Amino acid sequence: MTRILHVYPQINCGGTEMVIYNLIKYGNHNNFEYEILTQKKGDNETIFNDIGIKIHSIDKVSNAKYYQDLVSFLKSGKYDVVHAHMDVDMPIVLRAAKDAGIQCRVAHSHNARVDIPQFLWPLMAFKHHKYEKYATVLFGCSSLALKWLFPIKWRHGYIIHNGIDLDKFKFDPQSRLHIRNQFGISPSTKVFINVGRCTEQKNQQFILELAKERLGEDEIYIIIGDGPLIEELKSHKAVNGINSVLFVGKRFDVPEWLCAADFFLFPSIYEGLGIVAIEAEASGLKVLTTDTIPVEADMGLGNFTRVSLKNKSQWHNCMVEIPFNDQQRSVFSEKALSSAYNIHTVTKQVESIYSKVL
Repeated sequence: MTRILHVYPQINCGGTEMVIYNLIKYGNHNNFEYEILTQKKGDNETIFNDIGIKIHSIDKVSNAKYYQDLVSFLKSGKYDVVHAHMDVDMPIVLRAAKDAGIQCRVAHSHNARVDIPQFLWPLMAFKHHKYEKYATVLFGCSSLALKWLFPIKWRHGYIIHNGIDLDKFKFDPQSRLHIRNQFGISPSTKVFINVGRCTEQKNQQFILELAKERLGEDEIYIIIGDGPLIEELKSHKAVNGINSVLFVGKRFDVPEWLCAADFFLFPSIYEGLGIVAIEAEASGLKVLTTDTIPVEADMGLGNFTRVSLKNKSQWHNCMVEIPFNDQQRSVFSEKALSSAYNIHTVTKQVESIYSKVL
């Protein structure tokens, strides 16, 4: 049995946590045993507890103490693979794994700061080289994510798609009716949706600006998620009288909400990939994203449009399009099942790479 340890600071409701969850849940549990190491307790650990996954924790008091504790922990656990997901801690985690004698050390890049001009990226090479120094395997959710975090060795890395359970996100007309009836949303009302933490990166402020400019239209904007800017966004909504925006907080029934919507708005300033866009595509939604989103986020189904944040009029033009009907959305969902984002395909790829290194 090959023992895998995924390392991430805290298990909350973010995209990286869901990548880890999917890699574990749909992995080959006959040949691989999975565990998780964090630094502090998160608010979404129950999803791992429910599938029988052990979550260990080592408090990061200081880098030196954390490194020492890591080496002791890794040696006692007799792990075969350490899979690190947070770039800030990768040098410490993977150095400790190396010193603990662990042969397969994975550095996984989940983001790419495309808001920083690429001609400046070489200046980051010295800083970022430490992320790849102790790794034996490099993963990235896109080619941009590989280039951003691993400036020297990125060509030797693997693009690992953020696989999801595509069946879970298949369009369901009954879920659409249920959510709309529950919140009194008319069948004729156009629903725009966004899923993500309320941060500057995710740029929900842009959605409020769009909604303000479209007051009076038969439209609702639903924002799912929490985060440091949530109160600021709510205040902006109240001050400007943007009654068409609905903040629903953290939700664990996102697939149902996607079914209830018509368009997915994804105005992030930067993303490593954007797994929520994949989920929205799989639900058959029309997806409008920024042109900084990696091209790998487009599943090639025909429902994905990249638009510059500087061209707000084009966003408006796309938003007045007629939504897909139920039959069209079901067709998109069926097409998604054969894509490279099928989690069963992704887990086989990852486990094959683990085995190749060991």
